[in-house]
Amino acid sequence: MYHKWEADPVVLAYAPRFVPISTIPFPAITVCPLSKIRVEEFNLSNAFELVDRGIKLDEESERKIRSLAHVCPFIDEWTKFDRQPLEDDLVKILHRMSLGLGLTVPMVTWRTKLVSTSDWITETLVDDGICYTFNALPASQLYRAGEISSDFLNLSRGSASNWTREIGYRGRVGSDTFPKLALRSGLKSGFAMLVALRKIDQEFVCRGPFTGFKVSVHPPDETPFTGDQFFRLDTEHALSISVQPEVTYTSKALKEMSPKRRNCFFGEERYLRYYTVYSQNNCINECMSNRTYAKCGCVKFSMPRAATTKICDASRIPCYRGAILEVFYRAFKASLENRPLPCSCLQACILLRYNAEVHRFPFHVEHFRAVAGPFMDLFKGRDISVIQVAFKYRHYLPVWRRELLGFTDVLAKFGGLFALLMGASMMSLAEICYYAFVRPLRRERSSVKWIPVRPWME
Repeated sequence: MYHKWEADPVVLAYAPRFVPISTIPFPAITVCPLSKIRVEEFNLSNAFELVDRGIKLDEESERKIRSLAHVCPFIDEWTKFDRQPLEDDLVKILHRMSLGLGLTVPMVTWRTKLVSTSDWITETLVDDGICYTFNALPASQLYRAGEISSDFLNLSRGSASNWTREIGYRGRVGSDTFPKLALRSGLKSGFAMLVALRKIDQEFVCRGPFTGFKVSVHPPDETPFTGDQFFRLDTEHALSISVQPEVTYTSKALKEMSPKRRNCFFGEERYLRYYTVYSQNNCINECMSNRTYAKCGCVKFSMPRAATTKICDASRIPCYRGAILEVFYRAFKASLENRPLPCSCLQACILLRYNAEVHRFPFHVEHFRAVAGPFMDLFKGRDISVIQVAFKYRHYLPVWRRELLGFTDVLAKFGGLFALLMGASMMSLAEICYYAFVRPLRRERSSVKWIPVRPWME
């Protein structure tokens, strides 16, 4: 019993009752178009033809291609980059060439009501470049303003958050609460987004034979990993996502236990240099940034970094890709050998995830144009897709992380074992204490009276 308690001191148990979904925030939705450039800014297909014919590009075009190489994996197949000074304005170049919020997300609805795109959608800097996010914490609350580069703070703006993982929603919760929350399940209390790509911006040099978007569903206080955690949405298709939250709470009694034994961190126990909110994903993101800088002397443009940290040039792409793979390999090896993970990125004790059930189906835009009238004239020359996100059920069942055995449980189990193996009881314990401590201190007096013997009786 002792070895069991020593090896697994924490147990996960389901809560006794279901909880309404209005107690947790609606998930954040990040959308990344696979096309990265407006043709007015740069024509990548023409540049490819020039390079293929051996014609040298001008300096401005060369800088743009070197910047696009970080988000366009197929560029590496047709051009090689020599070593040049590290780029400081790479993010600005990508932002200037990006498709833009107005062109990419022309329409958003929340609870079936049309809302302002500029007020509800923010630009986000992720692995895929400039993407667009709904319901995420503003950068000023997600990042540490005194540590993080201004590249992250200048892009993302939004409403002040009224929610934290540790406390939940503070004060009165109304329709203007941020992050947004759903009052019930279904699309009538969900989110819908119309996303579009201009036909003239479609090209296949950057991403190969793929079109459309990447869609990531994540907690509002985490940065998404759009490089490997996403759903694919093709043009002229619809994506319907039914979300079921996975919430894990931790008993306050476990705060006295070390994080290694309980296998999680409370928010105030693990300090992150660039993030104000601790989560395993944020910790991994910062860990990869630190390991990449130690190996390459620079970091990928989307990694959290200080203002003085250099961004890797296109010639250093293989270096930071190798550093990222090395971090994941070390984590995999550590899990097999039952050793601590790199950078000690344990789970957060208050865990929030969104399990998504995805349905894809065609969106017949051209047939709809014939009957929609002037409304569809606004989207002439664009390939349109639709994203719908809603909770699947009105309630969820939380999981509690608590002690396997408390002091009272241990005392009761040891008492049961003694009673079983020794026939002992509380009366036996009292008798042992009496004979060990009380009886030696007492002077027993005999009850027999001795009669003295007189001499004449002899």
